[in-house]
Amino acid sequence: MPASYPANEPAPLILVFHGKSQNASEIEAQTQLSSPDFNSNAIVVYPQGIKNQWTGDPEAPPLHEINDVEFANDLLQHVENNYCIDLDRIYATGFSNGGGLVGLLACSVQLSQKIAAFAAASGAFYKDSALREPLFSNCDPRRSPVPIMEFHGSKDPIIHYDGKTTPDGHTYSLPEWLQDWAGRNGCEGSEDQNSTSVLYDGGVERSAWTCHGRKDVVVHYYIHGFGHGWPTTTPLDNDFQRYGPTYFNATPIVMDFFEKHPMLPLGDFAT
Repeated sequence: MPASYPANEPAPLILVFHGKSQNASEIEAQTQLSSPDFNSNAIVVYPQGIKNQWTGDPEAPPLHEINDVEFANDLLQHVENNYCIDLDRIYATGFSNGGGLVGLLACSVQLSQKIAAFAAASGAFYKDSALREPLFSNCDPRRSPVPIMEFHGSKDPIIHYDGKTTPDGHTYSLPEWLQDWAGRNGCEGSEDQNSTSVLYDGGVERSAWTCHGRKDVVVHYYIHGFGHGWPTTTPLDNDFQRYGPTYFNATPIVMDFFEKHPMLPLGDFAT
């Protein structure tokens, strides 16, 4: 809970999903999304996956046994029933398998209409061939555009950038995944709808798409030399797979992205 939270004033809500084999406390410590240094007014919820994993992983049970998309919907309803939530400022972010789940929430008929914007770090977006049943290929958001952001390292050893050699099975390459979202969001067309900026003396490439006249609807940070983890400039306990700290902290970038993308009224986006 933010220190400034007044019980009678609607507050933004952020759902944060840990990576596979992590727990909720670890992702809280790594992202610092509850820190007043980054977050002055949002309620942050860190759910815990059964056996430290989420729907979307090749080893996760089939949907008829455990459906974490439905769980997220139920969780959201529970929080809304018990706290004063700004329904136009509900967001979801996650790391690795948790980032994959965030991608599934963005594709969900129900949750794409409830969650205003999404962000993933080292997102695990698996092809059907790697899973027990089709998941990421069944993407049916009921609004457009859906603001979505992703951070990925060029040297990610767990979820490979090109997707083809990911150890647990093929994942979507990040360029393919981004183009799919650009297409769903109606970003394709004139050349100025996609722009790329080179940052940190070539260490980072930021790509952004303009969709339906809204800037920075699909945003991606390609981090040269970075591995698998939440980007920070400080050491973390998983630096062995992150390949150390990197050029920037993802958390304030995610918070700024969320701030810029509240849920629009129904008349302001295509359905």
